[in-house]
Amino acid sequence: MSVNAPSTPRSWSPASNTQGPLPAIIQLSRPYLSPIQIKNLEEKTAHANGSRDQQLKFQAFSVILATGNYLRFPIRTMGTAMIIFQRFYLFNTMQDFPSTLDTAYACLFVASKTEDTLKKLKEILLASYHIKHPSGPDISMDSPIIEDQRRRLISLERHVLETMSFDFRVRHPQPYIMKFAKHLRCKSNSFVQCYSDVFIDPAPLAETAWQIALDSYKTLVPLKRTPHAVALGCLYIAVSLLECDVSDLNPERFCVPPGDFENVVLELLEFYIDWLPQTMLSTRYPDPARFMSMRIELNKRVGKYSELRTSGAHLRLRDHTMGDKGTVRYVLNWERERLERDDLY
Repeated sequence: MSVNAPSTPRSWSPASNTQGPLPAIIQLSRPYLSPIQIKNLEEKTAHANGSRDQQLKFQAFSVILATGNYLRFPIRTMGTAMIIFQRFYLFNTMQDFPSTLDTAYACLFVASKTEDTLKKLKEILLASYHIKHPSGPDISMDSPIIEDQRRRLISLERHVLETMSFDFRVRHPQPYIMKFAKHLRCKSNSFVQCYSDVFIDPAPLAETAWQIALDSYKTLVPLKRTPHAVALGCLYIAVSLLECDVSDLNPERFCVPPGDFENVVLELLEFYIDWLPQTMLSTRYPDPARFMSMRIELNKRVGKYSELRTSGAHLRLRDHTMGDKGTVRYVLNWERERLERDDLY
């Protein structure tokens, strides 16, 4: 799966051989999905008991955060694991992969390698065991229980990687939150060390937006919008909650399309209205009516969701057996794939 390697001339007829050294299936990476594509996938993976499925996802997110904190993973690793988890269950059904906790551990393992915070799979499973059984009995890495789980998750890891199309490019909104907050002159005189091992300015606005960004991983917003659009949406909600007067919070000034900014804010507000007890802000702002009033006020200015008018190609669920149909090639560079296809034909 080399993206930058020079292409070489090849002679091939698609009807002559689909099982040879050349790929029979080409899978293109999609770092971001349009709202129409996500809606199409959700309709295919929808289960009769949607509320139960959502609760299972929240349980998986709690496991990712608890295990990640136990192993002292940085926020970016746990956020990447939740993004991978969300993508996995967009392209795979819970009927095919019913154990969301196993999927959560596999996603956390992949995220640890993606973010260069590598831990052995047995370490992750051992940490999860200690969280579930804080009073013992103690268990070692060589235990048959850990070994059985490890073998099961190694197989699941392959499915996670295939769902990602082996694309490990993940960007997070937190760095943009800090930069935008400083640009808005929201500073304080105190400093605190954060997970990324750098000193940041914990102004109330930036702190609140940081918590909102953590909640955004529990939604599909990071799969739809760029990280700087998510960061600005988090800052807008924080501004409204803290009743700050930041007059220069203009999306175009931060190179964010107004439509993307509005949809990020509206989706996050709906998430807080529907699932406030599952969020980081539930203890500080327990009343969902506050978020509802914010949404009503924003709707007066922007009208209906602009994303409903967004066009996009319909996507199919992942075929678990496509590896049995020939060699699968995962391509990150769409332009190169087009040029090579023109050369072949």
